Amino acid sequence: MNSMKTRTQLAEPTHSPTRLAAIGMDQRQRNALRILFSSRCNKRYVLTEEASSEICILDLDSFGGEQKWKEFRDRHPEWPLILVSIKHHEIADRNTLFVQKPIPVERLIAAIETHRSNLPGSNIQDSQPAFDNPRINITKPMSGMDSTPTSRVVSTRRAASLMSASQEQTFVGTSPDIDPTDPEQLQNIYYNPAHYLQGLSQQALNQAVRYNQAISMDGPWPPITLDIESNKIWVAATERQLRPFCTLPDTTLEVELTPHAEGWSPPSNAKGYPLQAFIWQLALWASRGRLPEGTRIHQPIYIRRWPNFTRLVVTPHAMAIAALWAQQPRSLLDTASVLNIPQRYVFAFYSAAHAIQLVGETRRAVDTLIQPPAIERSTNRGLFGRLLDRLRGGKRER
Repeated sequence: MNSMKTRTQLAEPTHSPTRLAAIGMDQRQRNALRILFSSRCNKRYVLTEEASSEICILDLDSFGGEQKWKEFRDRHPEWPLILVSIKHHEIADRNTLFVQKPIPVERLIAAIETHRSNLPGSNIQDSQPAFDNPRINITKPMSGMDSTPTSRVVSTRRAASLMSASQEQTFVGTSPDIDPTDPEQLQNIYYNPAHYLQGLSQQALNQAVRYNQAISMDGPWPPITLDIESNKIWVAATERQLRPFCTLPDTTLEVELTPHAEGWSPPSNAKGYPLQAFIWQLALWASRGRLPEGTRIHQPIYIRRWPNFTRLVVTPHAMAIAALWAQQPRSLLDTASVLNIPQRYVFAFYSAAHAIQLVGETRRAVDTLIQPPAIERSTNRGLFGRLLDRLRGGKRER
């Protein structure tokens, strides 16, 4: 059956649209609401100024949000109000409803309809919280990103499926999902990259790029040198010999970065690794399913470009996560929920991708306003989509 025919549609309004005002929102946020009201609510609502509105929506996360709330109530003690914020708030005011961001469209509509049913002259039969609810189909990376050749996708799937349980524990850890409202659990998901060889390598790379010269990291580990000319990190040790120095914090307390003169060549017993791939792996070893300190788990994440999975350690569900962020920015917790996978897989992928600057947190207020639509399977799925389902790995682990 055509999915377009199964969507619930709002009936055309039989009276003038309900007028809403957006307080403490920038132009992009207002435009997002206008598009929502026009495209998914059959123009049942319209955005207007506060003075002519019937219901107001106030963003508590805007500058001086709490003061704006107080001043609004001073002006309008009984005016219908909907508060939105990333942080949960308990509201005692009977004329005020709360919806947590990113805003699920269904909850916003329900809140509007609750207030609307109490407006003077309202017809309760017209107040049915139904609306058009399109869903996202993930089948390919976003337009403008590097394409993923078929051979690369197959290679990535095979690499992911061949990761053993011991390898998965090494790169992703075994931490269970956390309750984000529990401060103690929340504290346990963070690590400081600067305390690990990962952070030192990033510092050495920045210095090597700045001065355009090879840099050695001299410490308790076997000799390691970053060479900008060859775009490689040279290590006089096997991965098994190096890993213990990468998983323990504070091994970098007494180290020295030594620049080399032009014409430096690696020792004969050293093996060369691509710079980005090596730092990616160092980040996986250090994080083991944790996040760099300062990461905001509720902030949507975007991906700058498609990872070169043929050169990287491919953790379980890595491609599914990348594909989801390529479609639309989503928070780390929402990503785990949407893909139905343990949080540690998302955290590990983010930590590695962040270490080589492949991903970042969105800074626009509009990206945290409306919750992205849900995902459904397409009836006409291509190779990428079918592989994506397989990479999701079935049911969520407990």
